[in-house]
Amino acid sequence: MPGVFEVRQGMPIRHAIEDIEVLAECSLEGEWEGQVRYLPL
Repeated sequence: MPGVFEVRQGMPIRHAIEDIEVLAECSLEGEWEGQVRYLPL
């Protein structure tokens, strides 16, 4: 499993996208593999 990020219901889409962009830019390849994380962190 490559990793899953779940966004809480009611979180503004703009904030979710910004958080995911930061995670993508600051993470190492494979860092989230096999994990489920909930946003906001």
